[in-house]
Amino acid sequence: MMRSRWNFALLAGLFLCLCMISPSSAQDATVVRRAAFDVGAAAIKCIIADVDISTGLIVKTVDTLSEKVDFAEDLARSYDGNLSKEVMAQGIKTLEKLKAVAVEKNALEYSAVGGRIFQKAQNGRAYFVRIRQETGIPSRVISEQQAAMLSYHAVRQELGDKAHDLLVWDIGGNSMQMTIRKPDGGLLFYIDPMASVAFKNVVIQTIQRKDIGTTVSPNPVSADEVEQALAYIQAHAAMTVPLYIANRVSRPDLTVAGIGGVHYYSVPEVLGGRKDVYTRDEVAAALKKWTGRPDKDFESEYAESRLTNLILVLGYMDALGIREVRPLKINQADGLFAAREFW
Repeated sequence: MMRSRWNFALLAGLFLCLCMISPSSAQDATVVRRAAFDVGAAAIKCIIADVDISTGLIVKTVDTLSEKVDFAEDLARSYDGNLSKEVMAQGIKTLEKLKAVAVEKNALEYSAVGGRIFQKAQNGRAYFVRIRQETGIPSRVISEQQAAMLSYHAVRQELGDKAHDLLVWDIGGNSMQMTIRKPDGGLLFYIDPMASVAFKNVVIQTIQRKDIGTTVSPNPVSADEVEQALAYIQAHAAMTVPLYIANRVSRPDLTVAGIGGVHYYSVPEVLGGRKDVYTRDEVAAALKKWTGRPDKDFESEYAESRLTNLILVLGYMDALGIREVRPLKINQADGLFAAREFW
């Protein structure tokens, strides 16, 4: 009899405990605070967010951080195809600094990815092993297709139903990607090394006939050099962008979402401020305004690429007939949250 009463009391207590657990508490159990790191060609970005691990959707963004670490510039000046000890040490120090912020904000899980620049560098993959060992952050080098896919899905999550037909145009320091959905439901990727740092160096080396080993900035760029650089990048875009993408961008219902530092920071800064969209004519006017200016006029730690970024963007817009771009503050770190295999 005593055992029966004891069992009844135990069951009643368990039932009472279950009743006290609210639906919101059960839901909170699926939310984890994570820190995602995008180790890019010119900067390391970190997003700290509360994520619903059952869906991969961001419930709340806690903080976004970015620090300049110019891996692409360092590699462009390498004599043996390796990243220098100095830039690698700077990267480790920066990741430790950003992780410390994430720890302070109670992040429980961490993940970092790097893209093309670390595939290109002879010691790039070994560097990511070192990142794991020294920072404790699970880190890996991903393919450009993986990077583009992560960014595309992050943009779709951000825009929701606002962009039924979407082209994601990502310009980083050392790689450019365009991603669009094909009629069969798959994704078509345009991936090209002609990005911010690479194009800046083309202007220095090919247009200005200077040594990129000793010349970091092309500024001031003359009006004649701007015309030559525009013709160069327009021809490059016309020859390399797949016809499917070129034919789709002229459709009025297509949203061109610009992500990466060039679209979100560089272009809006020289346009005089960020808006929901920027147009082809605004970029052309800004290019004319800033032509011939020295680095100091740009008042930016990225001054050396501010003008050439305008040329790069305008060249592609003209070659493809892109009328406007919607800049979004999204990078690979955003896409990481939704990819279960990275956690």
